[in-house]
Amino acid sequence: MYDVLLTYPKERVNAFYNMIPLGLASIAGVLEKNDFTIKIVDFNFYSGDFRRDLKKWNPKIVGISGTTATRKGCFLTAKLAKEVLPEIPVVYGGVHATFTAEDTLKNISEIDFVIKGEGEFTFLSLCEYFSNRKRDSFYDLPGLSFRQSNHIIHNRPKRIDNLDVLPLPARHLFEDKYRLKLDFYGTEADFLMTSRGCPNACIFCSASRMFPGGVRYRSVEHIQKEVETILSTNKIGALKLFDSTFTASREHVLNFCKMIKPYNLLWECEVRADTVDYELLNNMRDAGCCYIDVGLETTDVKLLKDINKKIQPKDVEQVLSWTKKLNIKTKVFFIFGHLGQTFQSCLNDVKYIRKNRSNIDFYSTTIGIRIYPGTLLEKRAKGNKLIPENFSWAKFKPSKWNYLIYELDDQFVLFQKQLNCVKLFIIFVLLVFNGTIGSLGYIKELFFLNATRLGRNIFLLIKHSFYKIRRSIEYL
Repeated sequence: MYDVLLTYPKERVNAFYNMIPLGLASIAGVLEKNDFTIKIVDFNFYSGDFRRDLKKWNPKIVGISGTTATRKGCFLTAKLAKEVLPEIPVVYGGVHATFTAEDTLKNISEIDFVIKGEGEFTFLSLCEYFSNRKRDSFYDLPGLSFRQSNHIIHNRPKRIDNLDVLPLPARHLFEDKYRLKLDFYGTEADFLMTSRGCPNACIFCSASRMFPGGVRYRSVEHIQKEVETILSTNKIGALKLFDSTFTASREHVLNFCKMIKPYNLLWECEVRADTVDYELLNNMRDAGCCYIDVGLETTDVKLLKDINKKIQPKDVEQVLSWTKKLNIKTKVFFIFGHLGQTFQSCLNDVKYIRKNRSNIDFYSTTIGIRIYPGTLLEKRAKGNKLIPENFSWAKFKPSKWNYLIYELDDQFVLFQKQLNCVKLFIIFVLLVFNGTIGSLGYIKELFFLNATRLGRNIFLLIKHSFYKIRRSIEYL
């Protein structure tokens, strides 16, 4: 039996690797520090009978986290929890939950509470209440949304100013099945975050709204404790840093470099082209940085301004020339299908990629921009009538045309009049032939998954038709 059950839904498609859900690990760390017993179920690895196990575990509260793509899995978990333990409080959190609280509580009756923003301490307070450790009212908890009479109440989130007050993520509570490798090197790796927030507000991303008020940094001492904890349990030779913009603060980067250098680890991070220079990159390289990710998104200068990227192609090209000299590998992000983008603009980007193929080690390309809740893109799409007025993330079903660009997850892909699914498919084909969409193995896996899903749908259609025919015969 456990005090708390934390769950993470299964991902439909994952052609790369699985990582420990760091948000859940952080919440688990806070709960463990406060003497709660915790069971974590990541459905990517779980193979038991959930109904039977849930009855056996008999937790006092269930916490669910997931992404926009996996939201239906979150809702299913809530439904199963209520079937087995009708009175148990079910709490939903994460980025998607933060920006869809109203919609979720209106449409998913099995979810009792939604926590918006950073949920560690609000969830702790709920656990204390429902385990009878404290009887203080939970109605005024920061970031909590809940039903009251015929209304939905939303409390304003409160950010955690000092990240060092958080204990280390409870990685040890997860199964030993998570495997991560550093691209190109094949080195066993693990990942961490040294900060929360992003100094910018690109319209397709909600990071700056999820963690408002600027970037907050963990102290180097706090980060070092996590590094040593990871090294004490895993034989790794590399780290992936998942900060939204690791180089947002020069001082933070230099302090990290000084701390991490003696460990002789390779590491990868995300940067913005306007936050680095040759000297900083050289310091990073000397401390083990061998791979950086940088977002360009498009070479269309007008679009770069429209999406609030605030950089120019020349800025990225300058960074690429420095990394070439320093022997730092590079990944460059491109998105095809921005709001208002033309087919010719996409073709220009394809041409740019082809021309610069030898200067960039890996292109991370997204065909058809995905709309996520809480983004300025979502707001603009609604303003342009590209999203229906009665739109609900809880009820939304993705377009079948998503398969044409090999989007197999439950995602909202933006198709526009001037850049429809057929034109995006052409871009996809051009990029495949240019060798700029992942590896051949990745393409094969996507094709297999798509073919498998299509075959399953055909089978279900035949089965349903046969069932209707049989019922008709029986009726006659």
